[in-house]
Amino acid sequence: MQQFLLRRLTLLVPTLLGMSMIVFLMVRLLPGDIIDIFTAGDVSITEEQRRQIKEQLGLSGSYPEQYWHWLSGAVQGDFGDSLRNTTPVSEILLDALPITLELVFLGLVIAVLVGVPLGVISAVRRESARDYASRLGGLIGVSIPNFWLATLLLLFTSRVFHWVPPFSYVSPLDDPWGNLQQFLMPAISISVFTMAIVMRMVRATMLEVLNLDYVRTARAKGVPRRKVIFKHGLRNALIPVVTIVGFEVGVLMSGAAIVEIIFGLPGVGWQLLQAIFNRDYPLVQATAVLLATIFIVFNLLVDLFYSVLDPRITLE
Repeated sequence: MQQFLLRRLTLLVPTLLGMSMIVFLMVRLLPGDIIDIFTAGDVSITEEQRRQIKEQLGLSGSYPEQYWHWLSGAVQGDFGDSLRNTTPVSEILLDALPITLELVFLGLVIAVLVGVPLGVISAVRRESARDYASRLGGLIGVSIPNFWLATLLLLFTSRVFHWVPPFSYVSPLDDPWGNLQQFLMPAISISVFTMAIVMRMVRATMLEVLNLDYVRTARAKGVPRRKVIFKHGLRNALIPVVTIVGFEVGVLMSGAAIVEIIFGLPGVGWQLLQAIFNRDYPLVQATAVLLATIFIVFNLLVDLFYSVLDPRITLE
């Protein structure tokens, strides 16, 4: 176990380093730059003025020099200041991260609490009306874009119930009920795709597990049907599902950006899109590193959780 953790943590460093290099170059290859935004496209600005603005923003020098300057600060926890408002990037992300984590957590909870039972019912009641309804729902779920569903939910609640969630962030510490009202529809919007994937995966793995020899043996010994399904079948069927859920954390973190904008949630995705539009290089780079780190850490936790579901699995 210790060797496995050490090996995975060692691979974390070159992974994040390579990813940060790619992001660093990609944002600088985008058409236009921060100076064009600051000057509002003023064509009368001279090259000398552009050079002075670059020096003030810390964008002078070659790309390797800029990258090394940013990396040396990032290693010490200093990701620089936002080019738009000179606010430290770390403060922006610390304010935005809890919002996105809460949204992703609620989305995963909804997806698992709905997707797993539907998958079990669909597998146990194979070729029944419930099975066909669950499979149809799963097909619809993987086909609906989350931003379209978010817009549809807003239109439906505003037209039918004459109600929309708060569009200014409500902290769960200040108003738990108001926070839940604000996050429920966004969480549903981002959870539908994951819910459909979980349901389809649970159904497929349950059908496979229920036909294995040890399950048939348990049935032959007179073990109650419910115990066979949930203790012998579902527990082993959840192993590939855990992998999907761990992968979906990264997908939800990045895919929540449009939903955050639709519902006015200033999370990490919202900050990332604003930073890209404004060519705010330090904020884009730090956000990308943060998302990559979260994705890698959650996948590591998923690998560790395998041994909990199945003690026969050893991590080496």
